[in-house]
Amino acid sequence: MTEKSRPKSRKDRIMDAALRIFAEKGFQNATITEISKEAGVSEATIYEYFGTKEDLLFAIPEKISNDTFEASAKVIPYIKGVEGKIRAIMLFFIELYQSNPDYSALVLLQLMSNKRFRQTPAHAAIRRSSHALLDCIKEGITDGTFKKDANSYLIRSMLMGTVEHLFIHWHMQGRPKGKTSITDLLDPFIEIVFDGIREKKESPCTTLYLKLEDAEALGKLIQKKEGGTSSKDKNK
Repeated sequence: MTEKSRPKSRKDRIMDAALRIFAEKGFQNATITEISKEAGVSEATIYEYFGTKEDLLFAIPEKISNDTFEASAKVIPYIKGVEGKIRAIMLFFIELYQSNPDYSALVLLQLMSNKRFRQTPAHAAIRRSSHALLDCIKEGITDGTFKKDANSYLIRSMLMGTVEHLFIHWHMQGRPKGKTSITDLLDPFIEIVFDGIREKKESPCTTLYLKLEDAEALGKLIQKKEGGTSSKDKNK
C-alpha cells in the first residue's frame, strides 16, 4: 500500500481539519468543537493528542516542514553545483506554499508574527530548510562560484524574503489564478540574484570601450587601410 492510498490516522485527520479551519478563520476564532466535527473525532481525542489548541496549532507546521525537509534531503545531495541546489531548495519552498495554500496562509499570515511560535520546535523545523539554503550559499562563496565578499545571510534573506512577500501578496489578493504563477517567476528572479553575486571569470579577450565619434573614426581608418591593401594587391 502506497503512502497516498494508506488511510490517514486520527491524528493526521485532526491536523488536516485544524489547518483548514485555522487558515480560514484564524487561530482565535477557530474552536476545538469545529475541528472535532471536521475531523470526525471527539473533542476529548483532540486534547488527548495535542493537549491545547495552541499545541495543535504548532504541531501542523512542524509536521509539514519536517516532511518537506526530508523529501528535499533525498534530492538535493544528487544535484551538481551550488546554483542547482539553491534553485531546488527554492522550488521546494514555492511548491509547498503554492500546493498547500492553507499552510502558507497559516505560516505567513499568522505564525511568523507570533513571538511564541519562534520558540517552538515547529519554527525550528522551518529553519532547517532555511539553514540548508544558507549552507549552499556559503559553499558557493567558498568554492569560488560566488564573490568572496558576498554576504551569505543577506543573500538568503533576499531569496526567502522575496518568496514570502510574493505569497503574502498572493494571499491578500485572494489567491488569483493568473497566466503566470509564482513558480514561473522563480528562475528569472534567481538569475537576477546570481548575476549580482557570481564571481566574474576573466575573459581571454580584451574589451575596448569607445565613444561614438571615436568608433566612427576607427571604422573609417580600418576601411581606409583595407582599401589601401586592396589597391596594392591589384598592382601586384
